[in-house]
Amino acid sequence: MQRDRLGRLAAKMKSGDHAAAGALYDELAAKVYGFVYARTGKRETAEDLSQEIFLKLIDHIGEFDGKKGTFVSWFWRMARNTLIDHYRRRDAVPFSRFGDEEVAGMAVTAMPDTDAVLASRRLHAVIGAFAPDERELFELRFVAELSYRDIAEVMGRPEGTLRVAALRLKEKIRKEFKKQ
Repeated sequence: MQRDRLGRLAAKMKSGDHAAAGALYDELAAKVYGFVYARTGKRETAEDLSQEIFLKLIDHIGEFDGKKGTFVSWFWRMARNTLIDHYRRRDAVPFSRFGDEEVAGMAVTAMPDTDAVLASRRLHAVIGAFAPDERELFELRFVAELSYRDIAEVMGRPEGTLRVAALRLKEKIRKEFKKQ
């Protein structure tokens, strides 16, 4: 299980294993960046905050106690708190709107695909209309790809409640796209 593997890597990192630290970074970097980018909508900010999160990991790995919880929940709580701190420092809006440039930059094809860009804009509009806790659940589950168990630990909510809430979010998105 990935959760156990990450916990073992964290324990090795805590004992000074630099290869384990590199492996943790390789495992988590893309998910952290995606999570932060989904919350900020700005590449530069996402890069800076992702780097800050990993620097905090290095600085605070000694504080991680596997007896109090899993590494995954500890790490994602730290990532979440880093974002909260960022917005407190900046007095910013908790979820920025994606601009045309950011949405266009998300296209995966060499040639712009108008339908994909429009679908992406529509998806971001739907997600932008979610309540803050719904957006956070969406981002942790579908962007960072955390398990419901880990999300429950990060958000402090029951796992079953989160599963139902995630299904409702998926249904909201489906309904919006069926309107076409």
